[in-house]
Amino acid sequence: MNPQIVKGVTPTDVAKYFLARSNQDGDLISPLKMQKLVYYAYVWTLVRKNKKLFGENIEAWPSGPVVPSLYKDLKKYGSSPIDVRYLGITNESELDSIFSKFPDDVKPVLDKVYEDYITKSAFELVAMTHSEKPWREAREGLNPTDSSNNPILDKTILAQYA
Repeated sequence: MNPQIVKGVTPTDVAKYFLARSNQDGDLISPLKMQKLVYYAYVWTLVRKNKKLFGENIEAWPSGPVVPSLYKDLKKYGSSPIDVRYLGITNESELDSIFSKFPDDVKPVLDKVYEDYITKSAFELVAMTHSEKPWREAREGLNPTDSSNNPILDKTILAQYA
């Protein structure tokens, strides 16, 4: 059972999907919260569709699961909400270009993740990931504040959530 990677989707695309949804709803998302939303999108796409949402590793950082490329993208926002300009669009009609990147079978998973997790604070999401086996196992032997780029493994994700 070797999951295929969803073609043409990056962690940034997933973040933009959630930011576009939250902008329509009037919600704000910090980079810390976005990392956890992207993580859970990856988790549930893997579990429900047997597909990797993107091809990059998710690493077990002290603050929970982090995609390093997305961290670099969002670092400039610090703990402030991600600005709508991050979407890279000039008007509402361009939102389709963000939503259309995802296959029809993946969109319902992203929407469910959004609906289930958007109401939780960044810190609630951090606490959730810290209590779950994939992050804990990837951080085994490390002190709480130790840096690490240990990957969170798909097999551990499947064992925890499937």
